[in-house]
Amino acid sequence: MTNMEIKALDDAGRTSMVWSPEGYDGQTHYGAVLRSLVPSLLILMAVVALMMFVL
Repeated sequence: MTNMEIKALDDAGRTSMVWSPEGYDGQTHYGAVLRSLVPSLLILMAVVALMMFVL
C-alpha cells in the first residue's frame, strides 16, 4: 500500500460531523437538546452564584 492509500483509508474511518440534532428518524430534536442542557446550565449558574458570594 502506498502512503496515499493508507491516508485515504484512515480518513474514511473518521466522520467529519461531530454532532447533529437530527435523529435517526430524520427529524430535528431541538427540544430534547435544550432539555438536556438545562441541568448543566443550572449547575453552572449555582457555581457562579457561589463564587460571587465568596468574593
